Amino acid sequence: MNLSFSIALAVSALALSASLALSSPPTTPSTATERGFPIHTQATADAQSQEALAFNMKTVNFIPNLSGVMAEAPALAHSYYQLQQNLQNFGSLTPPENNIVQMSIAMENTCQYCVAGHTMAGRVWFKSPEAQLEAIRNKANLPKAKFNALRNFAVSVYTSHGRVSDKELQAFFAAGYTRKQALDVVANIAAKVMTNYTNQLARTPMDAQFAPLAKGLPFAETRRVVRR
Repeated sequence: MNLSFSIALAVSALALSASLALSSPPTTPSTATERGFPIHTQATADAQSQEALAFNMKTVNFIPNLSGVMAEAPALAHSYYQLQQNLQNFGSLTPPENNIVQMSIAMENTCQYCVAGHTMAGRVWFKSPEAQLEAIRNKANLPKAKFNALRNFAVSVYTSHGRVSDKELQAFFAAGYTRKQALDVVANIAAKVMTNYTNQLARTPMDAQFAPLAKGLPFAETRRVVRR
């Protein structure tokens, strides 16, 4: 076998190997969503995402699968974590009011994962009354007319892409809210766009801790349940 023939044979073998690799479906690791997005832990996440994951450990004592997915992109993970912190530290709405907006947007998106997550976060982070959580989950009237006005305004801002009517804005003000709080509604919606859209894009599996909280919703998504 001469040298030129050996080189040609090696090149052909490499080309065949590359062709097979391209035609074969990628292997999805067990720590990934059904679309192959990695679900990070503190052991596997980029150093830039560690602070955001630590926030989850502090808040709910575990790292939800969705947070693990977001950790793949530190800009996203940090943006979400810092926005939640900013709403708590600098926002003009109370923590339960923030959850009314965020959970209502998750309901509007029919995001089973995020509604379940906000049921738990409502209890341990936002300090939402149980009656309030149940009303949001069932799209029923909230205990206070002011909170119904907040939910209605938030959903209108979301569904109209910010193009609410003068009448809707005045109804929000008449309920006792301000222009500053109208802008904080926008910030809350932005937080939920990050998580709702990430969840639907990646098709994040449901955490075993959240699964019981997804039951009884007026919509359902078929997702595997994963405990990590």
